[in-house]
Amino acid sequence: MTLALVAVAATSAFAQISVGAGYLANTQKSSYTSGSTTTTTATPLNGAYIGADYTIDMGQGLGLVAGLKGSFLTYTHTTTLLGVSGTTNLKELYLGVPVQCNYSYVLSNDLKLFAYAGPTFNIGLSSKSKFTQTVTDDVTITDNYGDGSDYGKFNILLGAGVGVDVMNTIRIKAGYDIGLLDRDGRDDYKVNEAGWYVGVAYLF
Repeated sequence: MTLALVAVAATSAFAQISVGAGYLANTQKSSYTSGSTTTTTATPLNGAYIGADYTIDMGQGLGLVAGLKGSFLTYTHTTTLLGVSGTTNLKELYLGVPVQCNYSYVLSNDLKLFAYAGPTFNIGLSSKSKFTQTVTDDVTITDNYGDGSDYGKFNILLGAGVGVDVMNTIRIKAGYDIGLLDRDGRDDYKVNEAGWYVGVAYLF
C-alpha cells in the first residue's frame, strides 16, 4: 500500500494540465464512383477549437497526453438546390478525445521544444446546412445527422505536431490530422477529411 501511494504521488508530481484554444482549417473530400469514373469534390471548412489536456511525464523526455477537444467548423458557398440558387452555410460541432505520446527537449529553463503523435477519437455533435434563397430569402435547414442520413458521426483522426513551451507557462503548437474512416455509409460514395491547426495554451 505504501509503495502504491508513493507511485501515485510521484506520478502526480510530474503531471501537467493545459487549457487552450486555436484555429482550425479542415478539408473534406467527397468522392462519387460510377463505373470506372470517380468524381471528387473538396469542401474547405474553417473554425476554432477549445480544449484541455493532461500530460504525464514518463521520464527521459517522454510523455503521455490525454484530453478533451471541442471543435467548431463552418463553410459558406453559393449553390443551387432543386433548381433555385442561394447561399448554403454549413456548421458542424465536434467533441474529440486525443491520446498522444510526446517527446520534449529542454533548450533552457525558459524554453522547451516538443513533438507529439497519436489518435483522436472524434464524434460529431451537430451538423446542419442552412440554405437561403437568393430572391425570396426563404430558409431551408437540413440536419445532416437526421433520420435517413448516411453521414456518419464517428471518426478516428491520426495526427502529429510540434510545439514550444515558454517559461513553463505558455504553450504554442501546430499539428495535422488525417481522418481514417469513411464517413459516408453509401457504397458508391466516400467522405474523408484532413486538416491542420495552430493554437496557444496556458500551462498550470
